[in-house]
Amino acid sequence: MKKYDLIVLGGGTAGMTLARSAAAKGWQVAAAESRYLGGSCINIGCTPSKALIYSAKLMHLVRTAGEYGIRTPAPQAEWKKVVERKNNVVQEMRQGSYRSVEKNDNITLYEEPAKFSGPQTVAVGERELEADKILIATGAGPAIAPIPGLEEAGYLTSTTAMEMESLPGSLLILGGGMIAVEFAQMFARFGVQVTIVQRSKQVGKKLEDEIASALQTILKNEGVEILTGTDILGIRRQNGRIALSVEREGKKQTLTADDVLVATGRKPNTDHLELDKAGVETDKKGFIKIDSSFATNVPGIWAAGDVVGGAMFTHKAWHDGMLLAKSLLQGKSIDNTDRLIPYAVFTDPEIAGVGLGEKQAKDQGIDVKVQQYPFKHVGRARATGRLEGLVKLITDQNNGKIIGAHIIGPEAAEIIHELVMAMRFNATVTDLQEMIHIHPTLSEAINSAGLST
Repeated sequence: MKKYDLIVLGGGTAGMTLARSAAAKGWQVAAAESRYLGGSCINIGCTPSKALIYSAKLMHLVRTAGEYGIRTPAPQAEWKKVVERKNNVVQEMRQGSYRSVEKNDNITLYEEPAKFSGPQTVAVGERELEADKILIATGAGPAIAPIPGLEEAGYLTSTTAMEMESLPGSLLILGGGMIAVEFAQMFARFGVQVTIVQRSKQVGKKLEDEIASALQTILKNEGVEILTGTDILGIRRQNGRIALSVEREGKKQTLTADDVLVATGRKPNTDHLELDKAGVETDKKGFIKIDSSFATNVPGIWAAGDVVGGAMFTHKAWHDGMLLAKSLLQGKSIDNTDRLIPYAVFTDPEIAGVGLGEKQAKDQGIDVKVQQYPFKHVGRARATGRLEGLVKLITDQNNGKIIGAHIIGPEAAEIIHELVMAMRFNATVTDLQEMIHIHPTLSEAINSAGLST
């Protein structure tokens, strides 16, 4: 049995952030990853999807160039080349992950499935590994809704949709969350006839109402059909096409398309771990239960990243690993419940936010003040023709402290960081009002929102 200071299960952001930090301190670390280093983000998530989304954005820019006085022929997507470029981007980043491990003498990579054989032992293939400290960071994958006939009909996920050999003529997308809306717009821009089928009353149900409404309008204007308040009854493949039975507004109907993409959430990658042999507890959805220091119910075992549920973002997973490094390597007290985790949706325009939503704040009994400013009144937005969207600030009426900020607009995922910083250091709306912003920039919308009444 091989003894290590630390065993990390999973080669994604959370696990490898801690692994590299521990190795830098001289710890002997075992990292087990049966697929690819880099986790979901590099291999099947953020990186490949954003590469495809950028190609789709260029298609849209060329298609609408006439609005800017530029005459161009109608653009045509060479899907195989689009996918090839995406694969090259992924491969370059994946190789970077492997290089960082290969040059580190204190990290041993096991490229086989790993499972618990006891509270302090892990079986990797035919080998047994032991450590006083074990981190579970195996991530999450697509959760497939239990729809009658789905398995028999066949379906796409956010992973397999990026590997298609050719584009379908039409596509049904089940779900209305972040992944669903990003993929809906992307495929629509590539010329696919897209229909979103969503049980909730609006897409992006976790977004602020104004932002969800604006997003829905933008998608519809680009040709995406959106069916909200729709219950799915069953699915079948008929003559090579998908037939989806639904009920909407009390009426049953059948929707047809060339294929269907299921984007109904995420589930933890824990089925193979045999957690029962270590005694690790999970919630009813299978996500690992942790306390505010990432500790599980078993001493010496921690969990971080998507496998614990909650906000499933790569930047959050990185911060998980960083906090764990502070705790395990430096002996510092940490609290994973006391932090600001911004979010982004990479539609075009982008959506981003941080902190409380308006309803959340009111539900907590806070005396809320809401201030908004539309991008159509921002000089840079007008100059570039990007008039959609708004900045929404949520402040505590009693002290002016910013408690939430949400944006839909061009480059929202970039300009939100000013508001993350402001909240991180307890800035007030007065601070935003008095901060000089360069003109003309998109960021002026933040200053203008602070000045609005």
